[in-house]
Amino acid sequence: MATKKDYFLGWIFNNFAPIDIISIVYFFMVFIWMLFPIEPVSPAHNQFLLKSLNYLYVYLAIILFYGFFLKRWKIFKPVYKMSPFITGTYIYEKLFYIIPSVSNYNFDNELLQIDTAILGNDASRILESAFWNTHFIEVMAAFYIIYFGVIYMPFLKKFITKSPLFDIFITGFTLNFLLAFFTNIVVPSLGPKFFFPSDFYQYDLVSGFFMNTCDNMIENLSGGYQAFPSLHFGGPAFVLLFDFFHSRRRFYVYLIPIILVWTSAIFLRYHYITDHIGGLILVCFSLWFAPKFMRFYNKKANYYQEKTGIDYKRVYFFPEDYTLKNPKYHNHKEWL
Repeated sequence: MATKKDYFLGWIFNNFAPIDIISIVYFFMVFIWMLFPIEPVSPAHNQFLLKSLNYLYVYLAIILFYGFFLKRWKIFKPVYKMSPFITGTYIYEKLFYIIPSVSNYNFDNELLQIDTAILGNDASRILESAFWNTHFIEVMAAFYIIYFGVIYMPFLKKFITKSPLFDIFITGFTLNFLLAFFTNIVVPSLGPKFFFPSDFYQYDLVSGFFMNTCDNMIENLSGGYQAFPSLHFGGPAFVLLFDFFHSRRRFYVYLIPIILVWTSAIFLRYHYITDHIGGLILVCFSLWFAPKFMRFYNKKANYYQEKTGIDYKRVYFFPEDYTLKNPKYHNHKEWL
């Protein structure tokens, strides 16, 4: 016989997607971390904390409103799927408020030491000595900006295509970003360009349209606190590896441009090679964890739906027979 607890859990597991649970856990981790700062808080800290809570309330309202009223209309589904990513990005863009209010320590020296232990030198200085050319700077800066096209393309395609794999993709993709956002906060680092003096390098980066655009984006969005782990590595790497398993043809199309995006992040001195390694670890974890968590979550939803006898219209979809070895999904061309 179903209890009130069964009805409540059945409603949660069917009206909240796995991505919602991941996002809510992330937001509360950030806020708990902000409530117990390492350093004495600044007035900006308390002001931002209250403002951030308002955005959390908006996000929760989106989840509930969609679950109650909008999930029958498919036109709202892409916006709903993107809401955790957009809200998490807002937190990321305000790192220059969060980090200085709770800690005044940067890990740049430690990251440089790891780079030196692995490569014998800073990765940016190695590329500088091998490929330095003033025209090449603008080319690299252009590829650095192409990153945004790579990570937003899956969302744009969702409006015109359908796929049973999209929920798995968006869950893992968002998890990857939220883990990186939180690590940015816990291990703050500015990156070599903003941390070390200009004479740390042999040459100066010549300003141009794309180079200035890159600098303005970083300084205005996160205040520079975005080095470890590298999302310029992690975002495209997740898309690329997901394609490796599900659309091998598109993997080869994206491979060279994404490698150039990764190279640009090092060449333009925004990241250490250690940042890329950290990004790769998060990508691999997210790719492994997302389908496992969704399978567990889906089983719970099925259990409580059967126990309560209520046929919910779920806000997410997980293929019961999904495995990487299943040819039905391997090299599937419509997952975006």
